[in-house]
Amino acid sequence: MKRVLIVFAAVAILATMASAQDLWSKGKMSVGVGVEGSLPTGDWGDFVNIGFGGLGIFQYSVINDLLITGQVGYTIWTEKSQKDLYGIDVKTSGEAWIVLAGAKYNIKSLTPGFYVMGQLGIYGTTGTAKVPAYSYGGYSVPASETSESETKFVFCPGIGYQIGPIDASVKYVINGDVSNVALNVAYIFPL
Repeated sequence: MKRVLIVFAAVAILATMASAQDLWSKGKMSVGVGVEGSLPTGDWGDFVNIGFGGLGIFQYSVINDLLITGQVGYTIWTEKSQKDLYGIDVKTSGEAWIVLAGAKYNIKSLTPGFYVMGQLGIYGTTGTAKVPAYSYGGYSVPASETSESETKFVFCPGIGYQIGPIDASVKYVINGDVSNVALNVAYIFPL
């Protein structure tokens, strides 16, 4: 019985991988779920540490080797601690939601599954600063928390590689003060 289950699982995995290889054929649709790791850059890197999140993906092949894509996601950047001008330890963190649309092109001449991509979309970010209670000049100052949000248009160029149902990509999210390098790993389900 155990061998039958192992054989059945192997056949199911191979069938999924074979159908996922066909995602680049004209008229094919697929969806996926994945995880994201984010490395903040520029001013955003001064404010927050590494981020983690999740994403949902939709893909449709308009011609062989060209996919139109849609993506939604949410990322949380971990807290960073830094001293302000008065030596007070301020903790800062951030979060973002993202909605993107774009395209992926499979460059089979380099290696099957390797692709370049470009995405445009909307990026909504919130940065939060927490100041603990402290005393200054004989006065007690209560703890406080301040948040600031903004929504901007973004451009995300990137590269990736898809082998079977596993899709891994790296892209640069160009968003002014909140730019970051995002590494996505997703599992793609053909429809």
